[in-house]
Amino acid sequence: MKVGLKAIGDLRDYLGRGIQEIELPEGAHIVDLLKAIDQRWGAVMPSYLWDPQSCQFKGPVLLVIDQKAVQDVDLRLKEGEEIIVMKAIAGGMA
Repeated sequence: MKVGLKAIGDLRDYLGRGIQEIELPEGAHIVDLLKAIDQRWGAVMPSYLWDPQSCQFKGPVLLVIDQKAVQDVDLRLKEGEEIIVMKAIAGGMA
Protein backbone atom coordinates (compact mmCIF):
# COMPACT_ATOMS: atom_id res chain seq x y z
CA MET A 1 0.00 0.00 0.00
CA LYS A 2 1.06 3.58 -0.50
CA VAL A 3 0.79 6.53 1.87
CA GLY A 4 1.87 10.14 1.49
CA LEU A 5 4.23 11.92 3.87
CA LYS A 6 4.22 15.71 3.91
CA ALA A 7 6.77 17.66 5.95
CA ILE A 8 6.00 21.15 7.20
CA GLY A 9 8.48 23.95 7.89
CA ASP A 10 12.18 23.20 8.22
CA LEU A 11 11.46 19.44 8.31
CA ARG A 12 11.17 19.74 4.51
CA ASP A 13 14.96 20.22 4.46
CA TYR A 14 15.31 16.59 5.57
CA LEU A 15 12.16 14.86 4.30
CA GLY A 16 11.73 16.74 1.02
CA ARG A 17 9.22 19.21 -0.31
CA GLY A 18 5.76 18.19 -1.38
CA ILE A 19 4.18 14.84 -0.64
CA GLN A 20 6.61 11.93 -0.52
CA GLU A 21 5.06 8.63 -1.51
CA ILE A 22 6.01 5.71 0.73
CA GLU A 23 5.35 2.08 -0.08
CA LEU A 24 4.40 -0.02 2.95
CA PRO A 25 3.10 -3.56 3.37
CA GLU A 26 -0.68 -4.05 3.48
CA GLY A 27 -2.03 -3.49 6.96
CA ALA A 28 0.95 -1.32 7.95
CA HIS A 29 0.98 0.63 11.19
CA ILE A 30 2.65 3.89 12.25
CA VAL A 31 5.61 1.87 13.53
CA ASP A 32 6.14 0.54 9.97
CA LEU A 33 6.04 4.10 8.65
CA LEU A 34 8.66 5.16 11.20
CA LYS A 35 10.94 2.30 10.10
CA ALA A 36 10.51 3.39 6.47
CA ILE A 37 11.36 6.98 7.45
CA ASP A 38 14.50 5.72 9.17
CA GLN A 39 15.59 3.73 6.11
CA ARG A 40 14.99 6.59 3.71
CA TRP A 41 15.94 9.70 5.73
CA GLY A 42 17.29 8.62 9.12
CA ALA A 43 20.93 9.14 8.14
CA VAL A 44 20.37 12.76 7.09
CA MET A 45 18.23 13.94 9.98
CA PRO A 46 19.99 15.64 12.87
CA SER A 47 20.10 13.85 16.22
CA TYR A 48 17.93 16.49 17.88
CA LEU A 49 15.06 15.49 15.53
CA TRP A 50 15.48 11.74 15.03
CA ASP A 51 16.47 8.81 17.23
CA PRO A 52 17.79 6.01 15.00
CA GLN A 53 17.83 3.53 17.90
CA SER A 54 14.08 3.72 18.48
CA CYS A 55 13.14 4.89 14.95
CA GLN A 56 11.19 7.82 16.35
CA PHE A 57 11.14 11.57 16.13
CA LYS A 58 12.43 13.48 19.14
CA GLY A 59 11.27 16.65 20.81
CA PRO A 60 8.30 18.55 19.53
CA VAL A 61 7.86 16.67 16.23
CA LEU A 62 4.36 15.35 15.58
CA LEU A 63 2.78 12.99 13.07
CA VAL A 64 -0.68 14.28 12.16
CA ILE A 65 -3.50 12.43 10.39
CA ASP A 66 -6.86 14.08 9.78
CA GLN A 67 -5.84 17.08 11.89
CA LYS A 68 -5.12 14.87 14.93
CA ALA A 69 -1.70 14.16 16.43
CA VAL A 70 -0.90 10.45 16.33
CA GLN A 71 0.36 9.03 19.60
CA ASP A 72 -0.18 5.30 19.05
CA VAL A 73 2.55 3.58 17.00
CA ASP A 74 0.16 0.64 16.55
CA LEU A 75 -2.37 2.77 14.67
CA ARG A 76 -3.17 1.07 11.37
CA LEU A 77 -2.67 3.16 8.25
CA LYS A 78 -5.03 3.28 5.27
CA GLU A 79 -4.19 3.15 1.58
CA GLY A 80 -3.59 6.66 0.24
CA GLU A 81 -3.58 8.28 3.67
CA GLU A 82 -1.63 11.52 4.08
CA ILE A 83 0.56 11.88 7.16
CA ILE A 84 1.88 15.32 8.03
CA VAL A 85 5.16 15.69 9.92
CA MET A 86 5.42 18.97 11.78
CA LYS A 87 6.87 20.59 14.85
CA ALA A 88 4.47 21.40 17.64
CA ILE A 89 3.80 25.09 17.96
CA ALA A 90 3.20 26.78 21.29
CA GLY A 91 2.22 30.32 21.87
CA GLY A 92 -0.45 32.63 22.98
CA MET A 93 -1.16 36.02 24.35
CA ALA A 94 1.30 37.54 26.80
